Amino acid sequence: MARQKRGSPILEKALRRIGGMRWINQTLDFGNGLNLTEYDSRIQSLQTELSNYNNLLSTLDEMAARIAQSEEELSSYSEKMLMSVATNYGKDSVQYTQAGGKLRKSSSRRSKKSEPSSEGTVTALNGANNNGKQNSVVLP
Repeated sequence: MARQKRGSPILEKALRRIGGMRWINQTLDFGNGLNLTEYDSRIQSLQTELSNYNNLLSTLDEMAARIAQSEEELSSYSEKMLMSVATNYGKDSVQYTQAGGKLRKSSSRRSKKSEPSSEGTVTALNGANNNGKQNSVVLP
């Protein structure tokens, strides 16, 4: 999933303000470094930094996709290598386990639980009066 690019509400606000201030006077200067030239320079600086940041995010997304693809390819190759060991030595071999394979578990069947006795207790809700009380019934 691509990383979300960053915007800047502060930058948008500054762009609107400088537009309004230019409408007032193209060379607005209040002294002490407060002028449109410096304001524009700071706006351009933030725009450049923001653009660089978003470009880096795009580069990171591209790199992450390449890494994911490389991992997928390596996983497939690893599986093929393990299957080749299994083909040559068998899945029950020491070599197979040394290569990272797992031995098959023996297929011993579990004994079934004893059959429930023919006598049992059944709990049912009393539906006639719908009061939610439980009644127990013993079956022969």
